[in-house]
Parts: sequence; structure tokens; C-alpha cells
Amino acid sequence: MAARPERKTMHPIVTLGHAMRCLKVRLTLCLTLALLAGALIAPARAGEAEDAYIVTRNRYVAAIAAAIKSGIPDQKLYKMDEQARADLKKRLATVLGPQSFKGVGRTPTFSPGALYSGELESGRPDGLLFQDEADTTRIFVSTAPILTNWLAEDAKASGRRPLSLMSQLSDDGFLTEAVSSDAAFTAYMRLPLTAQEGETVVALFGVFTQDDPTDLPPRSLIVARLAKDRVTVATVDAPGAGKDIPACTKVWRSYQAKANKLFAAIPKGKGAEDPQWDEAQTALTEGGTAYRKCYAEEAPKLSFYPAVVKRAEGLLSTLRGK
Repeated sequence: MAARPERKTMHPIVTLGHAMRCLKVRLTLCLTLALLAGALIAPARAGEAEDAYIVTRNRYVAAIAAAIKSGIPDQKLYKMDEQARADLKKRLATVLGPQSFKGVGRTPTFSPGALYSGELESGRPDGLLFQDEADTTRIFVSTAPILTNWLAEDAKASGRRPLSLMSQLSDDGFLTEAVSSDAAFTAYMRLPLTAQEGETVVALFGVFTQDDPTDLPPRSLIVARLAKDRVTVATVDAPGAGKDIPACTKVWRSYQAKANKLFAAIPKGKGAEDPQWDEAQTALTEGGTAYRKCYAEEAPKLSFYPAVVKRAEGLLSTLRGK
């Protein structure tokens, strides 16, 4: 949730005369009451805007679904969706307040890219997405209540239990939907970043790819941060990353050799109908898992690793507004 402006007026029960009397008797208690009163009043206004966003968002989704069911023409559907997302973007910008991150543009796009299913960017979490001109740095911003609502609606649509927001900060699927354009993120390892008091930080080193990563070395960073109900997720390329580690490549090739042997043993024309096909695919999957495990164990020992961690620390500093 966006930081609340400090309220300068006193709570009605703390009159000036009462404050002066308190000042003579117990100055600290009086100031605490005044500050607490402001803290209790200010969030209500921000919360109302957030609640209004959630209610409006869910109504738009329901209205668009009903319009599709009624057979609305495509062009009218697109217009309806465009207008709904434009309104939601304004509402979310109001909830979040002014946003500025070093190295990216000041004009964000709205996520999701569509409020109906079937589009590439539909179904993605609600937020504002900032990016640089080269599209190598992307920063997603939202709030915990808005994302919790999105998780609940997503679970309802898929018929499963809602997931916790905290668990999603390190989930490849959620992170992909938050900051990826057209490829899925696979995390290889977690990086040791230090969180400040009141924040949760997850930093991951991995790769974006449209295929199974198998033996691809990691070359991208994702940092997710939760602080005061504000959620930010950012991704950036890691300089000096993408290094092969011979020991890990050797691990992968042992599984690859096993898979190739199984593929070769399949009678001509059988293909996926032969049980050995599934065994070979399993070997490749296990090989990719073993490769990533090896990489996570070996990378911290190598010379490129400190630069990767430093890059992640810099990205976290950007998310903190520094």
C-alpha cells in the first residue's frame, strides 16, 4: 500500500487545551496520542481507494464475461476492455501515488493486458509495469490487498485454493506473470540480500526461456520486495552472467546421454507411443533439475558471482527509491 501522508490535525479528543495540560504532565504520552490519531485516520482514505479499485475491477471482469457470453462483437469487446483497463489504471495510480524508478520510464502500462481470457497477457496480476527503452529492465508495482484479491479470483476461476501472497514472492509462475513479456522464468538459486526492518525481500538468479532451460546457464535477476503492503517485482539482466560451469555441464550430459540411448531404442514409427519415450523425457527433466542444483552449489565459489549479487543489491536499492 502506498505510504500515507502524515496527518497534521489532531484527533477530535485531543484538544489544544488538553494537549497543553498533557504537555505539563506527560509530554511523551500526549505526542503519542496525537501521532496515533493521525495514523488511524489517514489509512482509511487510502484503504477506501483501494477497496473501490478492487470492487470496480471485479465488476469490470464480470461485465466483460457476461458480454462475451451474450455474443458481443469482437470490436465492441476490445473497446469495452480498453475503457475498463484505462479506468483501472487511473484508479491504481491514485492508490499507489507518484511512482519513479531510476533507469526506467515514468509512464507505466497497466497489467493485465486484457480482462478476458485468451490473450497473451490476460490473467496477469493487477499492477503498473515500468520498463526501460531496451526492455531489459522491468518493474511491476502493486499492493498486497489488490494482489491478494487477484490470487483469490484466479483461484476461484481455476477451482483451487487461493495461494498466499508471501509464497508467490518466490514462485516462478507469479514472477513470470508480473515481469515477463513472452518467456517463462526459471529460478536456479536464491541470492543473499539483506532485508531491512519491515520488509520482505526475495532475490533470484535464473533464466527466461520459452523452452525447458535444461543446461542453459542463468543470466537474469528477479528481485521481489514487500514493504508496508507495497509489492514491487523487478527483473534485469545480470552482467557477466551466463557462464557455463564445466562440472554442471558434465552432470547434464550424463542425463542427456541416458535420454538419447532411450530415444535410439524406440522402434521406428513408434515415437511417443513407446514407453521409452516417457522415460527419456523424464531423464531430460531430471537432468535439468540436477544441472540447476549443481549451478546453485558451484556458482558462489566462482569469480563472476560477487558481481551478480552486487547487481541484485543495486536493483533492490532502486526498488527502495534510492
